[in-house]
Amino acid sequence: MKKFLLLFAISGQFIFAQQIQIQSIDQLKNTESSGLFHPTFSPTGDYLLATTENYAGLKLYSFTDKTIKTLTSDPGAGYGVQISDDGNNIVYKKNEFVKNLKHTSLISYSRSNGKQIQLVSPTRELITPRFAANKPQYVVGRKLVRNNITTTESTPVICIENQKMVMYSGNSRKVLTPNGEQASYIWPSISPDKKNIAYAVAGKGTFVCRMDGSNVKSLGKLNAPVWLNSKWLVGMDDKDDGQKMLSSSLIALTIDGKTRQTLSTPTGKMAMYPATSADGSRIAFNTENGELYLMNIQIK
Repeated sequence: MKKFLLLFAISGQFIFAQQIQIQSIDQLKNTESSGLFHPTFSPTGDYLLATTENYAGLKLYSFTDKTIKTLTSDPGAGYGVQISDDGNNIVYKKNEFVKNLKHTSLISYSRSNGKQIQLVSPTRELITPRFAANKPQYVVGRKLVRNNITTTESTPVICIENQKMVMYSGNSRKVLTPNGEQASYIWPSISPDKKNIAYAVAGKGTFVCRMDGSNVKSLGKLNAPVWLNSKWLVGMDDKDDGQKMLSSSLIALTIDGKTRQTLSTPTGKMAMYPATSADGSRIAFNTENGELYLMNIQIK
C-alpha cells in the first residue's frame, strides 16, 4: 500500500508539472538581413525594439504591418532601453566620448511625435532608467530621480553598482549581496509580482531571492535571464571559445528549480537573448546573424 501511494505521488507530480508547449515559431518578416539583436517587447505587445550586436541605435519592428523603423542611431541606445506601459514613450541611453572619457546621457523618445528630450545631461555616473505610471524615473549619482511621480506611483528599481546589486525604493537605497560581498552580480531583474529578484553571479550561475535578499535559490546556468511570468524565467545556455559564440539554446525554468526545459528552436540557428511579452504568451529572440524569431507558447 505504501509503495502504491508513493508511486501515485510521484506520478501525480509528473502529471501536474508545468511544461511550456511551443505552438509556433517563425522568423519575423523583413528581418532576414537586418542585423537585429537584443529584442525588447513593448508592454502593449504590438512592437519590438531591437538594436545592433554592440547596442548601437534602436529600430522598431511593428507586428501590425511588419515594417522596421529606425528611431535613433545613437551609440549605446539598445542597452537597458525601457518602454512605458502604454507603449508611447521610450527611454534610452546615449554614449559619447568627451576628452577620451565615456559619458552617458538619458534620452526620452515620443512615438506620437518623434521628439527627443534629454532627461540627463552627459555624465560619468551610471544611469538606470525605469518607468512608473508611464513616466520615466531613473537612478543617477546613487539617487532615484522621480520627477512628477508620487511615492505610491513609484516602483522599485534594481541596478548594479560596483558589481553589487542595489535596490532603490522610494527614498531608500539598499545594497543586496545574497551570495556574499565578494561575488560579482549581473543581470538583476524584479519579478512582475514584485516579490522576487532574478540575477546571475559571475562563474556561479543564476539565482532567485526575495526582495530583501533572503531565501536564495540556485537555478544553474541561465545567461541573460528574463521573466516569462512571476514563476518562470527564460534565458540562454551559450558556449563560446573566448572569441566567438559556438552554440546557444533557449532554456525555460521555474523559480522553484523543479522544472528546467530546453525550448526547441530552428535547427542550425543559435537562439540568443530572449525577450518575453507582458502576457507571457510570446518569446522573441535573435540568431547569431541578427535574424529575429517569434515563438508562440502556452504553459500547460
